[in-house]
Amino acid sequence: MRASKLGRYSWTMFDWANQPFYTLIMTFVFSVYFTDVFISGGDGTEKLTLTQTISGLAIAILSPVLGSITDIRGNRKFLMGITSLMFVVGMFLLWYSPPGAPNGIWIVMLGLILASTMVGFAEVFNNSALATIETSENSGWLSGLGYGVGYISGLLALVLFLLVFVWPGGETDNLYGLNTEQYEHIRIVGPLCAIWYAIFIIPLFLFTPDMKKKEITVINSVKIGLVNFIQTFREAKKYKNIFTFLITRMFYQDALNALFVVGGVYASIVVGMSLTQVLILGIILNVFSGPSAIYGGYLNDLIGSKNVINISLWGLLLSGILGLSIDQNTIFFFFNVEEYSASVEAFTFGIFNSISHITYICVVIGISIFYGPAQTASRALMVKLSPENKTTEFFGLYAFAGKSTAWLVPGLMTLILALTDSLQLAMISIVLFNLIGIIGMYFVIDETTSQ
Repeated sequence: MRASKLGRYSWTMFDWANQPFYTLIMTFVFSVYFTDVFISGGDGTEKLTLTQTISGLAIAILSPVLGSITDIRGNRKFLMGITSLMFVVGMFLLWYSPPGAPNGIWIVMLGLILASTMVGFAEVFNNSALATIETSENSGWLSGLGYGVGYISGLLALVLFLLVFVWPGGETDNLYGLNTEQYEHIRIVGPLCAIWYAIFIIPLFLFTPDMKKKEITVINSVKIGLVNFIQTFREAKKYKNIFTFLITRMFYQDALNALFVVGGVYASIVVGMSLTQVLILGIILNVFSGPSAIYGGYLNDLIGSKNVINISLWGLLLSGILGLSIDQNTIFFFFNVEEYSASVEAFTFGIFNSISHITYICVVIGISIFYGPAQTASRALMVKLSPENKTTEFFGLYAFAGKSTAWLVPGLMTLILALTDSLQLAMISIVLFNLIGIIGMYFVIDETTSQ
């Protein structure tokens, strides 16, 4: 059943509400602060990836079961409300991160784990709603619109944070009552993202229709949910095409997740960008990501979800390899930066001073063009493939596929970092998982099932 226009557009507000968490917290602001300032001693990147590993395991274990329970009991918004509240609490905890971690790092790591896990659960419930508010024929368009408005939200949040907190913060010891020597103007990003989410999630709860609540106790729904979840795995042959896609997505989504967790850190540590430059990089990324996600939705309905995913993964593979070829001293593995950097500062009005910065920006533009369509088409393909009576359960498995091996990429990166002390070499694991995803997609059939 198709929801009203207001209901469908309100559904996209979830992407608008949560995107600043990914852009400001996980990629371009707090992650850079976490690795460069909060934790001194060089193990910040390992601690950051550890939080995502723990979060990934929690989502992998619990989200399929929660999805199955929701399919049985209905009342999707209730669970989404609980997870949203805990998500907000997690982001407020990020405030307690003064430089050098004098009070320990565990409360901040707990905040990152809690926020990452709860937004992952909320995404399960929100993604599954797509099948109940829009037809499968038009799901690609609405999915693309959701991701598109999300990237616009991330862009707006980045610009506002740069103009209001970062640039003025370097000129005074006290900004709006915030102690800049203690980086309070940076640490405030957690509470600000929490407030942003709490405000903009409201339309979804007010106007997007929910599943009807069924008269069944929580305990019984848990029992039935566990039984159904186990039964689904036992009937894997019946859903062979879905499981092939989920396993394939397991690899390429891990690559995408890791890319955005360490992308800003890589720009800072390897490419040598300042926080301001990293923020501008994030703005550029979102400028291109929003329109590409929306266009990816239209393209999805035109040429099919599988084709969009394949094109996107090949583009991301090429962009990833090019990204690995850049550091502070060289571009494309062999070319010396100093020989090509003379006019960069004048050309960029003093914002950037190295050709490696410009080259990395071009790579990020490539990533942003292909990332959005990959996400859009993946969500739309899951809608097409999922049986109507198991939508939320399969979106729980969808989340599982996006997080179940989340420890592998961070684990490989941690191992390579320990052996080589090179984040550049550690990023090879992302390229490898992306390549496995490309191979896996050739075995997926783009079709609408009727199980």
